[in-house]
Amino acid sequence: MELEGRRKFGSFGRGNMSKKLDARFYIVFRCLIYMGLGMGMSCARVLETGAPLGMAMVACSGAGLTGVFALLGAAIGYLLSGGLEWGIRYVAASVLVYTISFVFQELKISKHEFFMPAASACVMAVTALLGNPALGQAMPLYAKIFPETVMAFGGAYFFREALTDTLRMTEGEELKHSTAVLVMAACALMAFARAVLFKTVSVGRVIALLLVMTSAYRGGMLTGAAVGTVFGMAMDVTRISSPFYTMSYAFSGLLSGAFGKRGKVIFTLSFILAGTLSVICVWNTEVYITALFENFCASVIYMALPNRVLNRVGLMLQAVEKGSGEAGLRRFAAGRVRNLSQAYGTLYETVRRNMEEPFNDENIATVFDRAADMVCAECKNKNRCWNSDFMDTLSAMNDATRAMSEKGSLESADLPGYFRESCTHLESFVAAVNGELRSFSYRRQLKAHLQENRNVVWSQYSDIAHILSHVADELGSVNGSDPLAERRMTRLLKSMDIEAQTSVFRDAAGRARVIIESPQLNSLLKIDGILEKLSGVAGVKLCVPAEGGVGSMKLTLIEAEPLAVSVGIAAMKKRGERVSGDKGTYFKTDSGVLCVILSDGMGTGDEAASDSNQVVEILEKFLRSGVDPAVAMKILNSVMLLRSNDSWGYATVDLMCVDLFTGDTCFYKYGAAPSYVMNGKSVSRINGEPLSSRMNGSDGVVPDLVRMHLHPGSTAIIASDGVIAGLEDEWVKAILGKGFEDMKALARSTLKEAERLYGANDDMTVVAVRVEERV
Repeated sequence: MELEGRRKFGSFGRGNMSKKLDARFYIVFRCLIYMGLGMGMSCARVLETGAPLGMAMVACSGAGLTGVFALLGAAIGYLLSGGLEWGIRYVAASVLVYTISFVFQELKISKHEFFMPAASACVMAVTALLGNPALGQAMPLYAKIFPETVMAFGGAYFFREALTDTLRMTEGEELKHSTAVLVMAACALMAFARAVLFKTVSVGRVIALLLVMTSAYRGGMLTGAAVGTVFGMAMDVTRISSPFYTMSYAFSGLLSGAFGKRGKVIFTLSFILAGTLSVICVWNTEVYITALFENFCASVIYMALPNRVLNRVGLMLQAVEKGSGEAGLRRFAAGRVRNLSQAYGTLYETVRRNMEEPFNDENIATVFDRAADMVCAECKNKNRCWNSDFMDTLSAMNDATRAMSEKGSLESADLPGYFRESCTHLESFVAAVNGELRSFSYRRQLKAHLQENRNVVWSQYSDIAHILSHVADELGSVNGSDPLAERRMTRLLKSMDIEAQTSVFRDAAGRARVIIESPQLNSLLKIDGILEKLSGVAGVKLCVPAEGGVGSMKLTLIEAEPLAVSVGIAAMKKRGERVSGDKGTYFKTDSGVLCVILSDGMGTGDEAASDSNQVVEILEKFLRSGVDPAVAMKILNSVMLLRSNDSWGYATVDLMCVDLFTGDTCFYKYGAAPSYVMNGKSVSRINGEPLSSRMNGSDGVVPDLVRMHLHPGSTAIIASDGVIAGLEDEWVKAILGKGFEDMKALARSTLKEAERLYGANDDMTVVAVRVEERV
């Protein structure tokens, strides 16, 4: 049976050609984007006549093809939007900035994030001074140069950050990128602000109002006010006047954000009211009738647009709620502790059924007392022997005790002569003493056995301490929650109009886990490619666990392992038996560890099957709970000692654990037959001590342990002792050397050859395991 699908290869040549075409298309598309941005930014105006943003776009584009196309776009934009006489200065500045980027591209200083912004600011200031543009009487030269220089610096800095598509690993980097995207969007709208419909409505300002409304509706008051301030300043800086739009947009975002939870209609009405109040407030200074029309147009468009479109547009503007990663981590740890509780419950029940309260009888003199109660009670001489001559009788008993203890029984000759002569029921008394002596010996043996059982139980306190220590380490792990990934996840879900509580955290091993709780889970699961989208946000490839991944309102995702495993099992019971005494299983824990268990019960038939089934059941519960395999097997050994009593019913254990993240593999053996691993071209035999040596301990002992690292393509065979008998194993190595890729076929071939060599004189089970790369 295969745990993971196999890799499917297509045509190699066709795949390479497709990749080349995709790469070329991406380069062309990227160059066209930079050209369009250069052209658009060059159309934006600062204080009516300044245009530093096109040059800033060239500065952030680098010295490669993207820089060339950005320069081309900026030059076209400058010349088309302002004419040759006005635009030649900015074209020259753009060419100079690109030249600096090209000349210094090999120097280390050019990689500094402030190098090109500083260069563009210097070029803008120098060209402004040399060009000495006609400013009229609106403001002095230095007042015009300063904002252009600042915006050239800021534009180059923020544009570069906004266009960077690398994954941000810290909250600071994420906040910086979001701010840069917001600034770039505001600068782009400065260009569109010049596009006026019917000499009344500015396209750029209407779009800005739509973005403010989206952010206020989704993010609330503070987000709406912040975004309104940014876009308002962008609209105000395009002209020489009072900061009306800054005030109006910020106030509108603040007021309408307070009504974001009251529905779309009430929210829109509050936004229109805020815009109207803003116009009235400055009525005596300037009349902004056009602002009322723009506000109304934006409101109508906002009401008409579907929520899905608005969610995607406002993706970068939404306030993100804090996730519940710490709570998710605690719930995860609580689940493990709960599993441990169930495993210990099984352990307790197994022990309780075999424990009895011991009878405290340590004094051997009680043997004579009990014999006297049985024989002397009806004797006519009892008062003489046990009252008047009590000291003589006691001396006789003491004299006989030593001989009786040495021989293990009492004979008449062991008693003094005066006692033999006076006792009228001597033979009956000796027989009664011997009967009580046998009972005394049995009680002493039982007590010793019970004491041994107590030692086994007491040794488990150390194992419990080890387990709880491991859980405590996991709870106190420095990995914990990932707030940055949680915010990204929440932002993505909100863009899809999914209200959910997200938990993103890493376990003690550093592996990512994602929990999404939402009443809209069914809608989320119907979205095409949702797993890939969530993986992109989390920064790792995610998968749904085999068990408990999807609930009615809860989705659990775990980090996908880079390795996969194929497993094949073949089994045959002993000839003439109804059931097999072997029991095998395999499963993957939620930590990404594949566990393969094979247990061989002592003997054959129903009793052996019962032993092996109990072993596998208990061990599987511990391993699924995250208990260290060595500790789990030590506890299991203790359980079997407690369960067995004098019958010594037992079962061997063979456990293979493969970490599917690293390939590190451990083989644990309790009296199990050898295993074989082909790692590369070499075949290794993995041995453990025989079962007989394991029975000598009075408490659980650690299993034999062999560690190795398995690479993709490595194959292992685990088998019961009915398959691998003695030291003759060349045939096993020969079968492994054939290079089977189908593990079912490998297991069947091994079992068939073992039957041919040894016959079906014992239960036989073969488990074949192959490690592969995940597709």
